[in-house]
Amino acid sequence: MLTYTRSVWLDAPLEPIFRYCTSRHGFARQFPFDVQWLSEKEYWARGDILDFRYRVCGIWLRHRAEVISLEPNQSFTDLMLKGIYRAFRHTHEFKSSGGRTCVTDTVEFTFGLGKTVDWLIGLPTLRRTFEKRHRLLKEWADQWNGHVEGNVAN
Repeated sequence: MLTYTRSVWLDAPLEPIFRYCTSRHGFARQFPFDVQWLSEKEYWARGDILDFRYRVCGIWLRHRAEVISLEPNQSFTDLMLKGIYRAFRHTHEFKSSGGRTCVTDTVEFTFGLGKTVDWLIGLPTLRRTFEKRHRLLKEWADQWNGHVEGNVAN
């Protein structure tokens, strides 16, 4: 398995960032592909199943994962149960400093087709995906102005 890690600093407090990142709506807004949710729960907890389809190059792909750990305002980890990877474990970590929040994504993955495929296809794909995802998350955080969740710019 290979590991990919990327962090981004956001100009917003930790609590609304964590809440946004552990919601179906927030995920859809920061995911870099079209998403169709198959599971209904808006906010996630440990043990929840995240079930969705996403479109890449016109092809719909399925991803089903379980939230295997969740520590409020600190971290959560989802483990892929069904998808294009043989193994995919994604840990999201959140740290606060001076009113800003650092979000770190760590993905352990393999397609199961050998390290060459993981290096040549997996790493560049994750790099592009998380560059875009972190840019979208930063854009959302930059709009955050301290309102309660229901009034946050969507």
